[in-house]
Amino acid sequence: MNTVLTLSKNACNNCYKCIRICPVKAISFNDRRTKIEQSRCIACGKCFILCPQNPQSNRNNLIRTKAYLANGKTLVASVDPAYVAYFGEDYKRLAGVLKQLGFQYVEETTLGIDKVYEEYRKSIFSKEQKYFITTTCSTMNLWVQKYYSELNPYMLQVVPPMIAHGKMLKEKYGYQCKVVYFSPCIGAKAEFIEFVKEGAVDAVFTFYDLEKWINKEEIDLASAEERSFEDEGTRQAKLFPTEGIFALRELAGLDGRDFIRVEGAGQCKEVLECMKQGSLEPAIVELCFCNNGCITGSSFSRSKGNLFKRKKQVCRYSETAAERVIKEAEGFPFDFSRSFSDRKPEHKIPERDVLESILKEMGKMKRSDELNCGTCGYQTCRQKAEAIYNEMAQTYMCLPFMRNKSETISNLIFEHSPNFIFLVGRDLKIKSINPAAIHHLQVEKSEGDDLHLVSIIDFSNFVEVFETKKNIYGKKIRLEDKNLTVILNLLYIEKQDVILAILNDITKEEEKEKELLRMKKNTVEAAEHVIAKQMRVAQEIASLLGETTAETKVILTRLMELTLNQSGD
Repeated sequence: MNTVLTLSKNACNNCYKCIRICPVKAISFNDRRTKIEQSRCIACGKCFILCPQNPQSNRNNLIRTKAYLANGKTLVASVDPAYVAYFGEDYKRLAGVLKQLGFQYVEETTLGIDKVYEEYRKSIFSKEQKYFITTTCSTMNLWVQKYYSELNPYMLQVVPPMIAHGKMLKEKYGYQCKVVYFSPCIGAKAEFIEFVKEGAVDAVFTFYDLEKWINKEEIDLASAEERSFEDEGTRQAKLFPTEGIFALRELAGLDGRDFIRVEGAGQCKEVLECMKQGSLEPAIVELCFCNNGCITGSSFSRSKGNLFKRKKQVCRYSETAAERVIKEAEGFPFDFSRSFSDRKPEHKIPERDVLESILKEMGKMKRSDELNCGTCGYQTCRQKAEAIYNEMAQTYMCLPFMRNKSETISNLIFEHSPNFIFLVGRDLKIKSINPAAIHHLQVEKSEGDDLHLVSIIDFSNFVEVFETKKNIYGKKIRLEDKNLTVILNLLYIEKQDVILAILNDITKEEEKEKELLRMKKNTVEAAEHVIAKQMRVAQEIASLLGETTAETKVILTRLMELTLNQSGD
């Protein structure tokens, strides 16, 4: 499958921002990595724009275009009229810069916009149907085909302006020329793939891609020569980026239909739902995925100009256009029609008991546990459960669930640890203490929250840690009043300005050590007694034993030394 957008596997920090912003939830999360599922993606570019890690890549046709140049192909540029909003005051020099880059001819896509408008009029006047949906927005075309394919019959079956203009350019400059379209949005790259076989357009760049190319070639746009386009369309077409394809055009003869222009993902979805249900009155509906039109397309995320400045720039530019009327004689002998297909991605709906089981795995035991906080990227916990069922998400993406799980584990350790654990503030008051510490350190529960460290243990070590901010590990101390011997560990937590105290009770081990030492001493004393007794006997029977006594003494002495050495260890 051809890939337009890709999220880097290595840069993901698991913030789920891309999932939250995706209007169709086309991003899966597995193995702690995000992935754009191309069968679900509508190429809106929101994830590409808003990912804080900036790890994305998108299909770049620069290598292909440079190959055309190297092979001596005639390059023709088709520039979307939104360029005046992107490049600001320098837009007048763009044609000259493109020619510096190697383009022999540069035209505005407004010619294609005018042609598409004429084709729309023909379709609207020749067909009788409840709705007509414009097809100039690449992202909306993908959205309808993938998620509202039942509305395909209402789509105006006309190619997008870039393809219409591409066909016109091929006819004008020769079919061997290479047409490159410059677009305000990433969606055009995805739609371009559908028309590759037609050969009307050979490469697509976003304005951001173009800007990078210009910078790479070290061309100063601000000082470049002003050049005119070889050809351009009507004033109405120049307003297309902000006002749509019907801008300032005659809408007479709509046979009582309303004309509705809808901008933004939320409103577009609402209108699509209404048409799907049939609750919308007969209408011609122009859908634009981006709020405020193409001047907020996905390549504008890095533009310096503000929205109102962009609008003013487009309006002012349109006023400079010469009056022009598209006549039938200017038509081209092409088929500008297209078709739409059902491209719905597979989405399995789990049975109710399966869904409930997944919810329980997420820690949602009852309805009140379903917080629907949206942190994971899904609007509801049940949508998230469906995503898990479709292998698009994981249970651990739920922040409240993971927090509760973490707190539960921490509480279990705190409550059931045999070690004495407590938190001490700089005022030497105990903020929290576990049951083992309460029991063995003989803490009175009635003392409650005002329990002071001095009532439990000598505080000199704690004062030292607060002053030096250096932890103490493995210090053995004796608590005489508690008849306890412990290993003291003090950890300073700077953010909260507290000390975490962990005391390991080694009293029993110490008692065992003392008992073992006592037994060893008794053994030594017994050995000495045997030696003394043996010497007395030896004196009495020296004549009989001879050297035997000396050997016995050596053996017993070695036994004593060995015992003492072991005691020293």
